Amino acid sequence: MAKPERKKPKKFLRTILIIFFIFVFLFAAWVGISLIGRVDSGVLIPDNTAFRLIISNPIQVLDGILNHESTHDISGIPALAPIIHVMNEIDDNVFFKNKFVRFLARGKIEIAMLPQGKSIVAAYDLGFLTPLMRIMPLIYNFLNIPDLYYVKTINGSRFELRADETVFYIDYYKNLLYITNDLSVMQNRSVRVSPGNIFKNISPLDHDAVLQISPDYIRDLFSEQDPGIEKILSNINFDTMVEAGLLIQPKKLEFNLAAPLSSEKTALSRFLESRSGAPEMADRFPADAQYATILSAGTLEELYQAAVLFGVDLDETLKLADNSSRFLLGLTLDDLLFSWSGKEFAVFGMEGRPHPVFAVQISDENKRQQVFDKAFKSIFINEDLRLNIDGMRMPRIALPEFLQTLLRKWNIFLPSPYYTVYKDFLLASESAEALLSALHAMQRNDVLPKTAAWRNIAGGKTASSAFSVYYSLDLSIPFFLRKNTTLSAFISLYREGLVRLSFDRGLAELSVSLVPGSGNGVTLLAGYPLDIGGRSSNQVFGAGKGADARIFFASGSSAFSIDLSDNSIYEIEGQGNQWIIPADIIKNEAYAWVVSDRGRVTLVNKNMEPEKGFPLLTGLRISAPPQVFNGRLYLCDEGGQICMIDENGFQEFWETIFYSAVRSPPFFLDYSAGNVTRKYAAVYPKSFFGELWLLDEKGKAFPGFPKPVSEGSGIGFGSPVVFAHNESIYTAFICQNGELIVYDENAEVVPPFPLYLEGVFYLQPVFDGEFLWLVSEQGNLFRIDIDGETLFQNIPGLTVKEEGYLTFFDCNGDGAPEIFITGEGNALYAFTRSFRSLEGFPLPVWGKIHFTDAKDSVSRKPEITGMGMDRQLYRWQFK
Repeated sequence: MAKPERKKPKKFLRTILIIFFIFVFLFAAWVGISLIGRVDSGVLIPDNTAFRLIISNPIQVLDGILNHESTHDISGIPALAPIIHVMNEIDDNVFFKNKFVRFLARGKIEIAMLPQGKSIVAAYDLGFLTPLMRIMPLIYNFLNIPDLYYVKTINGSRFELRADETVFYIDYYKNLLYITNDLSVMQNRSVRVSPGNIFKNISPLDHDAVLQISPDYIRDLFSEQDPGIEKILSNINFDTMVEAGLLIQPKKLEFNLAAPLSSEKTALSRFLESRSGAPEMADRFPADAQYATILSAGTLEELYQAAVLFGVDLDETLKLADNSSRFLLGLTLDDLLFSWSGKEFAVFGMEGRPHPVFAVQISDENKRQQVFDKAFKSIFINEDLRLNIDGMRMPRIALPEFLQTLLRKWNIFLPSPYYTVYKDFLLASESAEALLSALHAMQRNDVLPKTAAWRNIAGGKTASSAFSVYYSLDLSIPFFLRKNTTLSAFISLYREGLVRLSFDRGLAELSVSLVPGSGNGVTLLAGYPLDIGGRSSNQVFGAGKGADARIFFASGSSAFSIDLSDNSIYEIEGQGNQWIIPADIIKNEAYAWVVSDRGRVTLVNKNMEPEKGFPLLTGLRISAPPQVFNGRLYLCDEGGQICMIDENGFQEFWETIFYSAVRSPPFFLDYSAGNVTRKYAAVYPKSFFGELWLLDEKGKAFPGFPKPVSEGSGIGFGSPVVFAHNESIYTAFICQNGELIVYDENAEVVPPFPLYLEGVFYLQPVFDGEFLWLVSEQGNLFRIDIDGETLFQNIPGLTVKEEGYLTFFDCNGDGAPEIFITGEGNALYAFTRSFRSLEGFPLPVWGKIHFTDAKDSVSRKPEITGMGMDRQLYRWQFK
């Protein structure tokens, strides 16, 4: 009997084909709805907007922000932290990580604010998500989206997102999702003709986001913020909308702005209608310039005429200066300054040089020479020709007070500048060394534009400018970072910046390039530097943890503490010069000892309030800075005694009295091994017959000590260093002539010491747990192990004498401390154990610095605090 024919496979195949064709049809319909009749997002944005933001690819911008090197640090700025937090949440969401979802979400978005300042409108190109809005009313009830409601009215239907007190109205038009917070705008919206490219001067293709801002919005925004800006804007006409663009790269941030401007004031119109060229001084800045500013918009006379429009007092100052110049020198102000100067004026500062160099372009050298000769013949200006450096004579001039007053209007103070002429520029500086260094760099063509850092930040940009500012946070802080604002905090995250302003026949263009720090770099904290002023010491101390952390320093006859949580300053006045040093005593709070040179001792709390029983009069004549060890204060007296004072004011003297006064405080070591705890103190009473002492903390000498300094070695500076290595105790000391000797606990010389190092030494070594580190006056940094193996590296430009400081700190938590050095200049250098310079260093501080461990910092990142030669307190955070 034959089997029946099976037909089920054909039915199954037919079903598969039907489903396939239905899927193809639905897909084609979905694509058709998404692509047919598409319009640009701009058709729903009104023409009369206060500002208008366009982002061509939001996903690309999101990736750019999250991959930007400074994004993590931006999250530490309170005002910007919520934005970064939201972006991180979006990036971490599994839904948004899906490649298909990311592809669909690439649509263009435009956001605008209407002139009244309250109505916001946005249009988003849904792309392939367009059909989703068509079926949203059908599936809305199944989605259960919080606070989202579907509303039907006589005029149509819409969605409403009711968030707190704000309602967002949502609708769609073709491929666009339309959102506004103003119902009247939603009901009266109209469709415009496709706007095309509405940007005339900023290319949207070259930027991640572009922005248009109306002139009225700019005036309203700034007029209430700063009267000075309001006065400038009142003399300027914005001919059209202002355009701006932002480009975000992993290691660079670029911002460009273009504004068509004009003015009815002739003095301003001259600048606005000009065409900026490339300043000649731009390619002459030394390669080690850490900041540089060029003003090349016009002659000095033209600049003053424009500036007078914004300040009546400047006009009065000019008239007073002109009258004084006529009376004292027989020269008008035009003769003295305007007649020979050109159109370029610059100021720049170099690595390790606390004083800047000023440059003025010379348009007529013969006229300048005539003016200078006539001025020097008067009795009011003198020219000192005695200084000769490296075979070059450096003349110095004393400026009269009327000219000082005029310069101070521009924040320039040159009491007695040295000067020289290089080609067509007059160079002047308070420091002859800085002036000579700049001159040699220009002569060798060792200039900034040849450096990789400059090419990175200025690459692809025109050099034309009327005003430009270059800064590097390695050694300088531009003026706009010295205020505690969100903008200053943001810009402080970028190690290098270049700002250029140029004019092109009525079009003003501003470009900003910012390069973030990386690796082992540092970030200047918001609000810093703090202007301390006075005669502040270069010795900075710290105590306390977290919100209770304090920074201590002395200035003149007063001592100060700074609350790091809000930068508030507390002061205690004293009699005579002061020292201040943290007290490592209990209560888990910041306490400090304040000591005057007359022996007055005060124990103060973190707010500089004296504790009960203080101040204490000791009658000592202090011969060395105070020292603290195990809760006690140690004071050295001119009579060779060392006094110990505890937190209750109890005084006790060491049993050892030295023949010479101790000029450096004792060096202490608290050593524990197993159940054994031993305390050591090392002292060197400085003299030609000096001895090295190793004692306990109460001043009892260990057997074999003191040890005489070797005959012929001369004197030394500082106290010997005591350190433990492989459960042994060693004492190391270096004489000024470079003889380094190491003793063991039995007062025996440890072979192969003594070692004889080349150079002159003012600082004693430090021991980082494995190596001894030393630095010579000539800037040679030595690394020596206990077996005598020696490595060294020269640090160009570094000179180290008694004001220098050498220490170590593990700034990255890898267990291998980094080495930090300051010398005679305004520069803090930092190196790894392998002599690699840390990124972001040198920093503009000198003397003793303070480190804050990550566990003691509110941000859980280590910090560094120090005093600059400009009497400003700096505070950085390690990355």
